[in-house]
Amino acid sequence: MDFEVAPAEVHALVGENGAGKSTLLNVVMGVTASDGGQMFWEGRPVEVRNPRDARRLGITFVHQELALVPQLSVAENVFLGRHPARTGWVSWDDIQKRTAQIFEELGHPIDVQRPVAGMGLAERQLIEVARAFAFDARLIILDEPTAALSEADAERLRRTIHRLRARGVSFIFVSHRLKEVIDVADRITVLREGRTVVSSPSAGTDEDHLVRAMAGSSFRERTPRLRGENTAEEVLRICGPIDLQLRRGEVVGLAGAAGGGCSELLEWLFGSGPQPAQVFVAGRKVTLASPRDAIRHGLALVPDDRAEKAVIPAASLQANIMLAAIRRRFFIDQREERRKSGEFVVKLRIRAERLDQPAASLSGGDQQKMVLARWLHAGAQVLLLDQPTRGVDLRSKAEIHELIRQLAGRGTAVLLTSSNIDDLLNAADRIVVLHRGRIAGELTSAMATEERILQLATGVGM
Repeated sequence: MDFEVAPAEVHALVGENGAGKSTLLNVVMGVTASDGGQMFWEGRPVEVRNPRDARRLGITFVHQELALVPQLSVAENVFLGRHPARTGWVSWDDIQKRTAQIFEELGHPIDVQRPVAGMGLAERQLIEVARAFAFDARLIILDEPTAALSEADAERLRRTIHRLRARGVSFIFVSHRLKEVIDVADRITVLREGRTVVSSPSAGTDEDHLVRAMAGSSFRERTPRLRGENTAEEVLRICGPIDLQLRRGEVVGLAGAAGGGCSELLEWLFGSGPQPAQVFVAGRKVTLASPRDAIRHGLALVPDDRAEKAVIPAASLQANIMLAAIRRRFFIDQREERRKSGEFVVKLRIRAERLDQPAASLSGGDQQKMVLARWLHAGAQVLLLDQPTRGVDLRSKAEIHELIRQLAGRGTAVLLTSSNIDDLLNAADRIVVLHRGRIAGELTSAMATEERILQLATGVGM
């Protein structure tokens, strides 16, 4: 595999899960030892044995699952572990001034004394970029940086990338959003099965060309069948600031700009926050004061941040699938649980060598399917899916969409959010658009267009 990044270049790296992207980047960062070949930095051969060696050269990795300390301030996170000091004493005044200056230079002024807890993903992403910039990073690796961002926040991050590129910083940009890759990158490299199959300027490249290179064929997602009006029984109704109903076998998409209230709606339906509206499940009024209440009433949440909120990385695939069901039982039949886990692995097409392998070893797409399997095994009737295709490759995304359609066909009701409007257009029977915590409009799949959704989400169409 040959891979090169030029000075002041945004070089996109794409490929399906398992293509070799993570392995290549771990070698660059010194996390994984190379079994051959040579790495050069600024024309000189180098040996990067660990991440500290990489940082010493000026290489920084901003992971998809952000590594910030919520209880600390913006400034403390930016300089965490590398505090500038005078004669052994940390100067907090200098840290705050320097952090404020960095965000001014990035074009995004921010209150640097504010705790990170409660900040949105877009702001946290910028804090990670600021950390890299604070210590003169020459090459910044961004892993799926816009996967959970709204289009407005993604555009803000893209402007930051271009601003830093103009100052001589290079980027390796990893994303499954091919249109974005073409727009933001100067050069694109496609990996397949551990080999470089394409490396060319982004100018003149189109999405179909990249898809064929990634999959070895023209791989397109199946277009869902248009459905008529759903007349099945109502399984969920919300009455209050948001009035919404969900029927058995229906997929309803939630769209909205950052802060529009989509994720917050799913979280309080799962009992993770104050309940601002009345909720009826199968016609009965219920109180959802905790996740246990939600699970008891057949509601299940697949959260946007699976690494922090849903996956136990060190536990096995089987243990992760069985988690919700085990909490509801006194006695566990290990043989039966293993059989059921195996059935879900086959049914959901989870790519795994064995049931006892750690969840951390699975790809992002397979981890997401593993969490879905957990709730299906627990008997969930209403699935709350928050960014279910975040950070997964095209094939896994298509499989997740197909799985959603299959579940709906068997009677499961699905409430789905995504920052990628194409996901909603592809998967949902109808789309409810939120703006500042209120419903701005509702569109059937036949009526919905990206333009109309964006108008409603930004308040233009109200």
